[in-house]
Amino acid sequence: METILNLLKQYQQVFLYRHINPDYDAFGSTVGMYYFLKENFPDINVVLKGCFENTLWDKFNAPIDEEKEIPTLGIVIDTANRERIDGDITSCEKIIKIDHHIVVDSYGDINIEDASASSASQIVALLLEEVKNQYTLNEKGARALYMGIIGDTNRFMYRSTDARTFKAAAYLLESGINIETIYQSMYLREERDLRVTKFILNNYQVDGQVAYYILRDQDLQELGISREEGSSYVNTLANVKEFEVWCAITENTKDHVYRVSIRSRNAIINEVAAKFNGGGHALASGATLQSLDELDSLLSSLHEA
Repeated sequence: METILNLLKQYQQVFLYRHINPDYDAFGSTVGMYYFLKENFPDINVVLKGCFENTLWDKFNAPIDEEKEIPTLGIVIDTANRERIDGDITSCEKIIKIDHHIVVDSYGDINIEDASASSASQIVALLLEEVKNQYTLNEKGARALYMGIIGDTNRFMYRSTDARTFKAAAYLLESGINIETIYQSMYLREERDLRVTKFILNNYQVDGQVAYYILRDQDLQELGISREEGSSYVNTLANVKEFEVWCAITENTKDHVYRVSIRSRNAIINEVAAKFNGGGHALASGATLQSLDELDSLLSSLHEA
């Protein structure tokens, strides 16, 4: 953290980046860092970069400051490789990478990479915890980081959760967050969620130990949900004894592809995802199919895994 702080003090502007198709951890880690910087370095112009047309963004809703044409430091969080960065980093003089994925591209001038960490939000929280006697973290920043940890650990249920995860959570609790309201914000459902769940339960398919559902664009429109929301229901098929792997397959008409969210109980799936224009973690990954003609090949690879 001291290395980061020394570099920060050389700049009057910081751009915060995360990956495309952001999840709770991508938003949480960058928004948490945003509030830390705004509170402790008021002379630095801090700008959140990327697309914010995502229903999750409403749960964070931090200000989007206007960028200036001055020398800039870029901090990219929760993004394994430069191709998945949501935004152009070439305008930054220096790049700090903070990530918890398997290391495939150390594109930063400073690379803080820990594939054993539960989330990028955990790494950020522990970095800030190192200097808690010198710098503060307000409730908004702590809330964002806690949401990021909860999102990537599924409420501390995944095997990546360890003592460091709880240390990070304890530090965030010290900032005065209300975990009851956080959980309500993340998990309180609307009636339409029941309609989506009903559709999935009526239409999911099983191929051996792999279960999946497909939401075509027509289905998404009829259910009144976005493509990203369609993927978020993937764990509807979780915790079923017969299913070793479960997937959400959602049509993306904008890019003319199908996005696949893959989850596993034990089988290592990130190498399979990498074969299909994706990647991620051992038990939680994402992939892309150019068409449903590739589905049989994906299922075959998942069976092999």
